Amino acid sequence: MAYNLIVSQEAHEDINEIVHYMTEKLVNPTAAVAFLNDVEKCYHAVVENPNMYSLCHDARLGSKGYRKIVVKNYLILYRVDDEAKAVFIVRIIYGGRNYANLI
Repeated sequence: MAYNLIVSQEAHEDINEIVHYMTEKLVNPTAAVAFLNDVEKCYHAVVENPNMYSLCHDARLGSKGYRKIVVKNYLILYRVDDEAKAVFIVRIIYGGRNYANLI
């Protein structure tokens, strides 16, 4: 049975900023569409198998059950609540940033 997907307000804002950057700064709307498609595919995969992606390498986040999905140069950070059968998408950030400080 698939888990419910809950996307935080911060993650929605992250996506908007990433798409804006790709379309306006990089002038590459094709990359923005591809990014959105890849994120959508990850969402579908993670609700079917929430523990398929690795725990965050950061000890603090990993100990709290945070997991990450790599999508090109970005990370989708999420938590799983097995009791509630829910996947919480927390943030979507550029992989070069210190993501542990953003959560």
